[in-house]
Amino acid sequence: MGGRGGARYSSKSIVIQTNANGTRQYFEHDDRGGNRGGSGGGRGNYRSGYRNNPKARMGGRGGRNREGWDGERGGGRMPEGHWRGNPRRGGSNRPYRPQGPHYPDDDVDMSEGKERNRWQGMYKTRGGRRRMQDTRNPRNNPNTSTSNMGWHKIIIRDGCMYDKNEVLDNLKEYVEEPFVPILYEVEGNSLVFYLEDNGAAAKAITNVNRRVTMRNGSRLIICNNRSPPPNRPLSVQQQEKVMHIMSERYCLELKRLDLKNFHNAPSLIKEQIFFPLYRTPNMKIIVDIIIQNIPQVEEIDLSCNKIHTLEEIERIIPVCTNLKRLNLEKNKLMNVDCLAKLQGLAIMELSLEGNPLCDKFTDTETYFSSVRKHIPKVMYLDGRELPKAIGFEVEEEVSKLPQAHPSFFVIDGVKDIVLKFIQQYYEIYDTDNRRPLEAAYTENASFSLTCVFPDAGPVARYSGAYVAENRNLKKVQASDKRQKLLIQGRSSIINTISNFPMTMHDPGSFTVDVPVADPKLMNVTLSGVFKQVVDRAPPVRFFTRSFTIVPEGSGYCICNEQLYLTFATSEQIKRSFKSSTPTMQVQQPVGVEASIVSAEANLPMQGETLQPVQQVMIAKFSEISGMLPQYSQLCLEQNGWDFDKAGKRFLQLKNGNQIPPEYFPQSS
Repeated sequence: MGGRGGARYSSKSIVIQTNANGTRQYFEHDDRGGNRGGSGGGRGNYRSGYRNNPKARMGGRGGRNREGWDGERGGGRMPEGHWRGNPRRGGSNRPYRPQGPHYPDDDVDMSEGKERNRWQGMYKTRGGRRRMQDTRNPRNNPNTSTSNMGWHKIIIRDGCMYDKNEVLDNLKEYVEEPFVPILYEVEGNSLVFYLEDNGAAAKAITNVNRRVTMRNGSRLIICNNRSPPPNRPLSVQQQEKVMHIMSERYCLELKRLDLKNFHNAPSLIKEQIFFPLYRTPNMKIIVDIIIQNIPQVEEIDLSCNKIHTLEEIERIIPVCTNLKRLNLEKNKLMNVDCLAKLQGLAIMELSLEGNPLCDKFTDTETYFSSVRKHIPKVMYLDGRELPKAIGFEVEEEVSKLPQAHPSFFVIDGVKDIVLKFIQQYYEIYDTDNRRPLEAAYTENASFSLTCVFPDAGPVARYSGAYVAENRNLKKVQASDKRQKLLIQGRSSIINTISNFPMTMHDPGSFTVDVPVADPKLMNVTLSGVFKQVVDRAPPVRFFTRSFTIVPEGSGYCICNEQLYLTFATSEQIKRSFKSSTPTMQVQQPVGVEASIVSAEANLPMQGETLQPVQQVMIAKFSEISGMLPQYSQLCLEQNGWDFDKAGKRFLQLKNGNQIPPEYFPQSS
């Protein structure tokens, strides 16, 4: 079984050892024993010593003493089958632990010594006890990271004894990479400064460690560590300096504020102020300065600031109404939904290029539509004009709602007659005798009551008289009962409303709407609050009364009335009955005396050709001027039914005593 060299060393043999896991190991065994050198616990070639260097020392790297096993240089004999390494040469005195086979199968080829040496050398570098430093993963040595992104902290040991400017000048002479030191300051006995997103410069500075010589002959000891961004609180004086720097970067002619890469502004670095806008407290200071000093700004550039949220920018929406252009390029906006914070801005130009949210879209159409979902008025996105949106949006001018008014009259001419009717109607209604109101209804008029009150509780008090006549179609299902609760006829209506409890209405809460007015019909809707006249704690209630008025005889009468009652809201109760002499929200013209508009109201009807508006104008002109209705009509006709013009003409003639006395009513 002898391998190469078996004939020369007759006492040697090849020993095959089978391990418990089934693998085998092969090594040479010498029955004589002796002093044998080894390296690394027996992993090297033990013949290499005496073959390559005949004068190799005892215990050399795998070598054997030329003088034999018992030579003077070899020392004492070792037990049989043992190796002895030299610690000075990288060997080990630990007992030999068999390793796994070096070959994938059980066959051993010992005929080629060079091939065996090659395999053993390979396994030595992989499994030796003295491992070399692993340079494959740069994370194992953070000081040698070559990443350009992130923050690096440069530390100059014992740098406090040197002038800071001198140190910086010397560094720039040795380092070719350009760099801008941030927060260059003394920290303990060291000088420190930070570099942002400049890993190449950080590595170059570290490479000149112990190479930069100062004037006193000492050399700089430089370290480089990965670091989080520095965090320094801002004093009041520094905030004032920030506002001054912002004023320098504001263009008054263009109304443009330039905050691009603001924390790296040379003015801030010179003042040793680190003011990143991606920190919420700093952005809050910026927004406060904009709101208080330049609300008229039209363009803001916030690019290259690593901004990741728009919560503080949202506060400028109600103030900076003229803002049209906003630049948010090269920030850290992760999702397009964050643009919902800008939904109230009427910006026309928006730049988002360089943000992570842009990488989430595979096509530009989806990107455009997603941005327009939050900012519909944007016309230019990332410097590109957007196509006109296709949809069913109504133009802004058309979509504006008309201004709200307490009352509405479709024709101004019917205002006075309606207000006079309402005022005198409730002057009678709020008394203990409502019989005179019979003249305000037509012979076959209709009346119905609908009320909504709770079944129990304080609001339900004193509601029994109304509930008996309640014609609420949701509660009254039987058709015959519905018909019975529909009050018809003038006398029946008066009997019904006379049975209602005595009330007191608040004219200050009245609102009047007249949506329909023509010669044959007018519709009036009146709303307000009232309370019942009872001994204690009368509840305040809300009412809506709808009249349909038609001409009858020489005036107007009610042909249909619907009354709706319910409990008042807390806000209506707070505003009710505040004035001791309440008046309606719609004031009457000065000089017009109120009179009930009913069948006996003597409203002139001069002809079938007159319109209701003209009839109202005649009555009003007659009351103001004091002339008879027919002469008032004549004055209006001669002035083209222009009420103001006719009034001026009347005063002119009256002051000149040119109006005949018969134009006025004659006193008996």
